[in-house]
Amino acid sequence: MVDSVYFAMEKLGYPKTRIFIAETGWPNGGDFDQIGANIYNAATYNRNVVKKLTALPPVGTPARPGRVLPGLIFALFNENQKAGPGTERHFGLLYPNGSRVYGIDLSGKTPATAYGPLPKPDNNMPYKGKIWCVVAKGANISGALSETCSKGSGTCDEIRPGKSCYRPDSIILHTSYAFSSYWAKARKLGVSCFFNGLATQTIKDPSYGTCKFPSVSL
Repeated sequence: MVDSVYFAMEKLGYPKTRIFIAETGWPNGGDFDQIGANIYNAATYNRNVVKKLTALPPVGTPARPGRVLPGLIFALFNENQKAGPGTERHFGLLYPNGSRVYGIDLSGKTPATAYGPLPKPDNNMPYKGKIWCVVAKGANISGALSETCSKGSGTCDEIRPGKSCYRPDSIILHTSYAFSSYWAKARKLGVSCFFNGLATQTIKDPSYGTCKFPSVSL
């Protein structure tokens, strides 16, 4: 990829322009349908990137061997309030509280054998099953239910009085139903299970009694 940019710059008449890698990285977590997004893969990728970019003598690229290739790892922190798919919130070397997601030495001097064992990857193969979108633990869901129900399309029909999911009359259960219902209807349109940081995915069926929560099947 870097060499293709070199060749393009030469075509434009700029053969000596230096190229930097603005960002590269790997997600350490994500949604259930995001294959390979885990700590094991992220640590392996970023440790090898650092090893390659800090090598002495420089490795360079196939078309420019031996040249220093500066690069920036994306990102320093997991951005826990970032919208979009789950991987968007899991590219950091550090958690939001500043603790490490995994060990890494940006100088490239630490050998791989010096690091502790990494957690075994659990999603390097596609997940096959159902997923629900529910209220995240500790989320402040004030106003979330009415906002989600206002999106229409029958999102909240089953949590209205007299319907199958009305009892028990719980704001958390009703909001979870609304999240799952709307996400199941609109996921193909690009809607993610995020809801301003109030929701999370689960493979544990939250249905109760005669109430069946809408789900996404993979």
